[in-house]
Amino acid sequence: MRPPDERDLSTIERGIRDADVIRAFGRPKASAQELLDLNRRHWDDGTAATFAICDAADECVGHVFVNLSAAARGSVGYWLLPQVRGMGLATRAVRLVAVWALRDLGLARLALLTERSNQPSQRVAERSGFQREGILRSYAEIDERRVDYVSFSLLPSDVDPGVRQV
Repeated sequence: MRPPDERDLSTIERGIRDADVIRAFGRPKASAQELLDLNRRHWDDGTAATFAICDAADECVGHVFVNLSAAARGSVGYWLLPQVRGMGLATRAVRLVAVWALRDLGLARLALLTERSNQPSQRVAERSGFQREGILRSYAEIDERRVDYVSFSLLPSDVDPGVRQV
């Protein structure tokens, strides 16, 4: 993983046009360059951190991100190009970014939401150590359709059992 940059623009463009990514995040309202610029602004203002998920040749094949909110909470999201799905890259990236966010950013809780019908993403959450909490019915609207989400969470004690909760 590394910070995304201009060499990733074609991957970002393919990602935001992919049917599964659109189903999860909605139709793109910005270009690949605008999204890259937005990710950089979020990094600079401390509201989010996005990383390029790369293959062995350092080619970007997707993104993983943490959006930060109040009260030491954050949420994790990710997407991959179709040709690399099912290879464990999302699980590894989510696990790495989650440990970083909990330990280095000092977050007390990370959330991960997946659409109820998105079984592969639910498996990524579980393999990454997130605990299933329940269903958030009609929680969000994506492209004018109401979406139920399966809610997952990860706490510092889930990553390091020696950490006490306060």
